[in-house]
Order: sequence, then structure tokens, then C-alpha cells
Amino acid sequence: MVALRALEPEDIDFLYQLENDPSLWEVSETQSPFSRKVLTAYIENAHEDIYQARQQRLVITYQKEAVGCADLYDFQPKNKRASVGIAIVAPFRQKGIATRALKALCSYAFTFIDLHQLTAYIPQKNIASQKLFEGQGFLCTTLLKDWLFFDGKYQDVYLYQHFKT
Repeated sequence: MVALRALEPEDIDFLYQLENDPSLWEVSETQSPFSRKVLTAYIENAHEDIYQARQQRLVITYQKEAVGCADLYDFQPKNKRASVGIAIVAPFRQKGIATRALKALCSYAFTFIDLHQLTAYIPQKNIASQKLFEGQGFLCTTLLKDWLFFDGKYQDVYLYQHFKT
């Protein structure tokens, strides 16, 4: 069973593993590893409401084990929108977990936060993520040229949007 839950202090080892996985840095602003001290402080402040922090991180669990994170970020209450990010640790990829987590995150965002729109920025070469988001009703609406700079090269990114129905 896949579920979303709040960050807990005991998630420190999992979060340390996830945040320090260089394969995920390509689509984030991360440029260097995080210390346990920084991540512990992050978890301690994770209780802030999305209206205060303008972001929310939920832990994705599979059979009660932390296997990833689902993020709402760039939250704009006036415009009733936020961006979405999903990260799953390598051993649990390609098992349908991200699909179920994204479905739950969309339901949460549209129902409980009452958002009108969710957006996702997906590198042009990341076909698996494109299929994941398209499968949950996201539409590719824009190509952003040279949007990400990683490993000495610029990459194009697709902007996906999903509207509350």
C-alpha cells in the first residue's frame, strides 16, 4: 500500500539518503550534499503550514517504509497553484509507487488545499516522468529552452499543467 504522511524525526536517515543522491540533483537546486544537522533542522520546521512555508513535503511510504517524497512548492495561494515534485529512491522505482503517490498528492492538493492548478517541470529527456504525469491528467503546455544547467550543459524542460476539474 502506498500512502503519504508528514515528515517525522525518525526520517532523518531516509531524508539524508534521498537528498544526497546526486542522480536527483539534476532537477533540483541542489549543488552539494546536505548535512544531518541541516536536515534535522528542516524536519523540525516541517510542521509549518503550507500557507506559512509556501511549500510542503510529504513522505511516500510503501508498506509503511519510507521510499520517496512528494513535494508541493512555489505555492501561490492567491493564484491557487503550486508546483509538484516526486522522488523515489532507486530500489523502489518502476513499481507503480510514483503513480499512486502522484494520484494521492493531486487529490490532496485539489481537495484539501483547494488548488486550481498544479505544475510540473520535467526535463525533455525524462520520458518516464513525462508518462507518469500525463497518466495523472497533466498536459504538456510549454517547452522551456535551456531551462536547467547541469553537468556543464543546458537542458530543455517541458512545463506540465493539471487543472482541478
